Amino acid sequence: MLTVRQCQSNLKHYYGYYTGAVDGKPGAKTKAAVRAFQAAHGLKADGIYGEKTNAKLVAVVKSLQAKLGVAQDGIVGARTVAAIKAVQKLYGLVQDGIAGAKTFAKLGGASSTSGAWNGSAHFRKSEMKCKCGGKYCDGYPAGIDAKLMEILEGLRSHYGKPVVIKSGLRCSRHNAAAGGVTNSKHKTGRAADIYIPGICDTASGRNGVKAKAYALGAAYSYCNTEGMGKSVHINT
Repeated sequence: MLTVRQCQSNLKHYYGYYTGAVDGKPGAKTKAAVRAFQAAHGLKADGIYGEKTNAKLVAVVKSLQAKLGVAQDGIVGARTVAAIKAVQKLYGLVQDGIAGAKTFAKLGGASSTSGAWNGSAHFRKSEMKCKCGGKYCDGYPAGIDAKLMEILEGLRSHYGKPVVIKSGLRCSRHNAAAGGVTNSKHKTGRAADIYIPGICDTASGRNGVKAKAYALGAAYSYCNTEGMGKSVHINT
């Protein structure tokens, strides 16, 4: 079983689940990080770091280490962090030592999800359904991009708050009615306009979400423009 300090280190450098100081002191941030990790990996999200959670965390870190070419011991230490930073430097990414979506993409698409998406820990497929209400389509004019939903899961984990999808998939006619551009990513399942209660209520909060979306691998994000209100647009 990993120590509290090592658990914090693993959760910090693997997708940034933990954002506090690696001090070995179990607290609210540690429990929230454990809970988010559990939810994202199909475990009971109770925030209790037990045998199953330990085994899963060690396993995913070993998988990361294998792709980095360092010893596969399931423990994020100085060598693993240095290897993460080396990859980030090589590809012009922020060298923060946190293996997030962008870093995993450069390691060969080793993100936690890939391809078509059909639901995850915090999101249901129906939340991305076209809002034409069946007037123009069956609600799913395209598949839903897994990378996009991985970014939304990352935001859910980072803020610890529900991420409300205000607009997801759009058929061509609904997209036109909504004022979307002709080549909108909404039409191909690669965009979402989201709102996070308590975060997106201010311009600075929305800018923070936009910055985090980019850090998680978004190709484009914007907010605080006419018609967007309190929503933040994210696409891959």
